[in-house]
Amino acid sequence: MQSVQVDLEILYVQKLYFFMFLLTLTLWASVFTFWKFGLQVGLLALASGLIISYIAMTKKKTFAPPEKKITARRMAHTISQGISPLSLSRFASQLYYYFHEPSQAISLLEKFLPCHDPLLCITLCDILLKEGNTKRALYTIRENPHSLINPLMLATQGIVLQKIGQIPEAIKMLERSLNSAKQNKFPDNGENWLTRKLLIWGYTASIHHALADCYMIMKKPTEAKRHYWAGNLLLFDVSLWRYSQSKVIHSAENYNNSL
Repeated sequence: MQSVQVDLEILYVQKLYFFMFLLTLTLWASVFTFWKFGLQVGLLALASGLIISYIAMTKKKTFAPPEKKITARRMAHTISQGISPLSLSRFASQLYYYFHEPSQAISLLEKFLPCHDPLLCITLCDILLKEGNTKRALYTIRENPHSLINPLMLATQGIVLQKIGQIPEAIKMLERSLNSAKQNKFPDNGENWLTRKLLIWGYTASIHHALADCYMIMKKPTEAKRHYWAGNLLLFDVSLWRYSQSKVIHSAENYNNSL
């Protein structure tokens, strides 16, 4: 069975941790080289290692998921900590991404939708979008009372609206998401400070890129270029940078046909 494609934000965090791992090896190798052969050789080893580490990060496109036994233990540990929106969201995500059980993940999240927790709702909508249930995702998120406040919920609505060809409405939601993020911040996913920071940069870059795609569809290249670069500058890995509308041709056709 094919694995589920992870979001850019998750891939970005994985790539940066991979780079940090290579950087650690480079530093140890440079210290050893400096001790053994002197300062100049040590600095050369450091510079070479940095370049190789960065190139390796940009070339890395996928990461192997953890073994199912390890994931199962993590899931059991998560639930043993008590039922909370965060633990349920993690449990459902692991069901979907690692065990490829979309029906069970969706069913679990739908049972707890009445609590109106933003993280649960976003997790459900993300899975629905990946499963192609676009309109169902939009209906679900609009039923949540936080849908016009939470930055990720606003961004998700914008992406859904873009997919169904409602580009002006998508732009409004995505712009509102960026403004909301400055005031309300992104929801806490329980990760450590560094991971949360990297995810926030990834989320913000994705919103800028989605906005740029919408502006390209609307034939506003100046605005599109501004948002492409705003997103790119938040991404340390240049392989994730965006410049053009190559990924939104079908959306443009849908929008033009709706006029």
